Parts: sequence; C-alpha cells; structure tokens
Amino acid sequence: MPRLTLRQLDILEAVARCGSFSRASEELYLTQPAVSMQIKQLEQTLGLPLFEQIGKRIHLTEAGRETLETSRAVNRELANLEHALGDLKGLKGGALAVSVVSSA
Repeated sequence: MPRLTLRQLDILEAVARCGSFSRASEELYLTQPAVSMQIKQLEQTLGLPLFEQIGKRIHLTEAGRETLETSRAVNRELANLEHALGDLKGLKGGALAVSVVSSA
C-alpha cells in the first residue's frame, strides 16, 4: 500500500484553506493538474474521497475533515520537533537587543 506524503498533506491544507484547486495551485506555485493529481493519489491511498463538489465550490467530506485535522496535528508536532532539536543544538529562540556606545 502506498504511503501518504507530507507534501500531499500540505496540498490538502492549501486546497481546504483556499476552497479551490486553482487558488491552492497558485499559492503553492504548482500547476492545477499537479494539485489535483496529488489529492487524487492521497484519496486513493486513504480509500475515501476528501472533497465533494457542490455547484462551483468544493467542500471537505468527513474523511477530508478528519485528514485535515490530523495533518495540522502532524505539522504542529513537526514544528515542536524542530524547536526541540534546535534547543539541543543550542539554537534558542528569542529577542536579542544590541546597543552601541560611541566613544568619539
């Protein structure tokens, strides 16, 4: 069974946010067919449709909403991991104020 990819989840998030494959493709700097193909592959991997079209608008199905929620959780955890690894490397985040005193 093929596995879903993080890229497919990012594309799912963009399509859900934009409400359109075309607008998501513009946001992601991809062609509309590339976005459609990735969503189709994700749907095939999961075995369920993620979007339904009503008129000219697309809407998430229940499976789409569940996948989107999980996708967001995965992205939050990846951000937490990056932050934790940065801390281990000594790359603490925060603000640094620098001032200079002129002696002339």
